[in-house]
Amino acid sequence: MLLFAGVALPHFSWAAFSSQAWPQGWQGVWAAIPFAIWFFLGLEGLANVAEETINPQRHIMRGFAAALATLVLLCVLTFTASIGVAGWQAVVFTYPGAPPSDSPLPLALAHITGSQGWLYRGLVGIGLLGLVASFHGIVLAAGRASFEFGRVGHLPAAIGRLHPRFKTPAAALLLNMVLGIAALLTGKTSHIIIMACFGALILYGLGTFSVLVLRKTQPQLPRPFKTPFFPWLPRIALALTAICMAAMVSQYLVQFLVFLGLLAGGFALRYGFWRRRS
Repeated sequence: MLLFAGVALPHFSWAAFSSQAWPQGWQGVWAAIPFAIWFFLGLEGLANVAEETINPQRHIMRGFAAALATLVLLCVLTFTASIGVAGWQAVVFTYPGAPPSDSPLPLALAHITGSQGWLYRGLVGIGLLGLVASFHGIVLAAGRASFEFGRVGHLPAAIGRLHPRFKTPAAALLLNMVLGIAALLTGKTSHIIIMACFGALILYGLGTFSVLVLRKTQPQLPRPFKTPFFPWLPRIALALTAICMAAMVSQYLVQFLVFLGLLAGGFALRYGFWRRRS
C-alpha cells in the first residue's frame, strides 16, 4: 500500500479527486456503508490469540492500537491516491459503460505506468500476496474460535485439542483452512464478504451490549482494561452498529436470510453436542 501511494501520489490532482464527488447523494453513502465496514473488518480477531500472548493485558491492546492506526493511515492514503490519479470513474470502470470492476488499484496504476510495465506487474503481484496474508489472518482467528467451541463441547472434542508440541490449535486451523478454500472455490466471494460483515456486526453489537450490562450488573469483576469514556463510547458504538446493520439488511436481504439460516444451523449443531455432552 505504501508503494502504491508512493507511485500514485505524485500524480494526484485535486480536480480529478473532487470531480463528481457526490454522484448518488446520501443514497450512495448508504450503499457504501458495507464497504466501509470491510475496510476495518478483522481487527477483532486479535482478541482470539490472547492465550498465545506473553502479556495479553498489555500487548493485545498495543496490537489493537497499532493495527487500527495502520488501517486508518493506509485507508486514507489508498483512497486519496487511487481517486486522485484520474477520478473515481477511472478506478471503477475500465471504459465508459463497462460493468464495475473489482480491481480499482490496478486501474489507477494503469493510468500511470500502463498495464505492461514491471512496476505495474510487481505491485499487482504484491497485492495478491496481501490477499493471501489476509486470508491467513482470518483462518488464524477462526481457528481459535473453533478451538474454543471444541474445548467446551459445542463441536467435536478433537477440534478443541492443542498440538502436543507446538501448543497451537492445529486441528481447528486445518478445519478452517479446508472451509476457507471451499468457500473460495464457490466463486461467490462477494456474497461471502457480505455475510462476514453481518457476522462482524452481530459480534460488535453483542460485545458492546455485554460491556454495558456487565459493568452495571457485575461491577466487582477484575478488569485489566476498562473502556474509555464509559458509558458514552459503548453507546455510540452500539448506535453505529445498529445503523450499519440497517444499511446492510436494506441492501442485502437475501444474504441476510442466508446468514440467519447459517446461525440457525450453528445453534442446532451446538444444541446437539451440548445434549450429548450433558
